[in-house]
Amino acid sequence: MNRFLRNYSLILGGAQGLYWLYTFRLIYVNTNWMGDGMEWVAVMPFGFIFFGLVSPALVMSKDGRWLKLAAVLVTVAVVLNVLLFLEIAGELTGGNSRALNL
Repeated sequence: MNRFLRNYSLILGGAQGLYWLYTFRLIYVNTNWMGDGMEWVAVMPFGFIFFGLVSPALVMSKDGRWLKLAAVLVTVAVVLNVLLFLEIAGELTGGNSRALNL
């Protein structure tokens, strides 16, 4: 069970680290170049999720301690990232009036 929890946390945490980096590109390609640049504020909540939930889970998984807590943290982080992505996508598309550039 410990091996599964460790691999689960490391894989999900690593994937979320890559996703966090991807959010910078996502905001960049969907920025309104004639606007004020406030789209970049959307990167902050993703960073809070990464540094507040994912990073501690990765450290716990790497050390092999508190594996249940690490699994819970990365699972909560996935749920929050999905909800936040849906909210940000709605904002960047103007209420679905234009397509989101991925």
